[in-house]
Order: sequence, then C-alpha cells, then structure tokens
Amino acid sequence: MLRGFYTAASGMVSQERRLNAISNNIANANTVGFKKEDVAFGTFGEHIAVRMNAYNMAPVHQHGGGVWMQTVDLKFTDFEQGSFDFTSRAFDLAIQGEGFFVIDTPQGNRLTRDGQFALDEEGYLILPGFGRVQGIEGDIQLTRSDFVVGRNGEIFMRDEDDPTEFELVDRLMIALPEDLTALEREPSKLFFAENYTIAGENPENTMILQETLESSNVNMAVQMTGMMAAQRSLQSAAQLVRMFDEMADQGNNRISSMR
Repeated sequence: MLRGFYTAASGMVSQERRLNAISNNIANANTVGFKKEDVAFGTFGEHIAVRMNAYNMAPVHQHGGGVWMQTVDLKFTDFEQGSFDFTSRAFDLAIQGEGFFVIDTPQGNRLTRDGQFALDEEGYLILPGFGRVQGIEGDIQLTRSDFVVGRNGEIFMRDEDDPTEFELVDRLMIALPEDLTALEREPSKLFFAENYTIAGENPENTMILQETLESSNVNMAVQMTGMMAAQRSLQSAAQLVRMFDEMADQGNNRISSMR
C-alpha cells in the first residue's frame, strides 16, 4: 500500500511540474524569440539505475513488482524555428536557421533569439533591459536608424550626403552553440553557453532578416490540450492519494480496535 501511495504522490509532483512548464509557455506565447519548454518523465528505478551506471547490467522491472514511482527525468527546451512577422522597423532583426544573437550583459555574454533591438543614449545597438548587441568588433555603434543589415549580418550605414553610398560598420556576432541541450535557460529570455563558435562571413545555415521578428514557437492549441491532460492526471493522482490515505486510516482503526 505504501508503494501505491508514493507512486500516486510522485504522479502529482510530476504533473505539477509539467503544468508549471506549460503555464510558462502560455505566458510567453507572445514573447519575441521565446522557445517553449517541456518535461520528460522516467521512473524512479530507471533514474537510480542510470545514476549508478547499472541500467544495462540488471533488469529494472521485476515481474509482479508493481509500478515504479514517476519522476521528471529532465526539463528541456524546444528550439524549433518560430514564424516570422514583418515589422517595417529597421532595428528588428531575426535569424532564419541556426544561431543566436550575442548580448553583453553585466553577467557576461548571453545568447538570445530575440532581435527586438534599439539604440541607447550613446547610439549603441542594445537589447533593451539586458545589454549591448555584439558584433565581430565588439559593441555596435550606429548613432541613427538609417542602416541596412545584409543576409550574413553585415551592417551598412547609409551616407548622409550620398544615399547611394554605404559604409560597413560591423558584422553581427552570431553564436553557434556546439550542443543546444547544454544551453542553460535563465529566468529571462537569455541563454548561457560555455562553448560556441562564431558564424563566418557566409554561413550556410544562417540568414539574418531585417525589419522582421521571430515569434514564439509556442502552439497554443497544443499547450491547452497538454494542460487539460496534465490537470486530469493530477486530479486522478490526487484522488488515489486520498484513497490510500483513507485505507491507511481504516487499517489503523481496525488494528487499534483489535487491541
């Protein structure tokens, strides 16, 4: 009976964590460049076996042993490409394909797919509230909005005297993480990566789009369906916990009355 109680309780905890992930996705459905999260479930026995490097050494499940407690095996980010929205605003940039913009924050360089940029008081390109956008030469200073960004991230400033002439300012630093699963999501829309390379002048799988923003990759229909399923599972697990609690009370009362 205790195994059943703990199994039901672990189901409640797992579904609660799944609901938290879904709630965060729904809350950020309109956040530029947001990447949805999800959780993967495993059993407590499998979790322990993997931790002890014994998963392939002995059978995890025994016949007639019941059901192992469920645990959240991992929480992961889905980096699927979001859709693009044309904004007609020169400072709005999006990455089609691989890569992340690099932002110089007080905590160090961070990565993001949010290209909703602006200029600070000194004329540097920034992600408002976080830090300056990084180019190959460092901070990117534009001073005004009359600029053009090429598909490879090169930024050209239009000559004020001759509109047909352009001067190369810098090229956007586009980070290519070695392992997306190793990216650490921060409470904001930024990611931390220990290892990444910088895209070259003519990257094959990366293209910069100006006057465009990448939308969140959250599908509201899928998230709402997942939320309803998780809520039903949570309610079922809670009912089982109550049932086992009542059974325990009845067993204790009978044992007490027999004394």
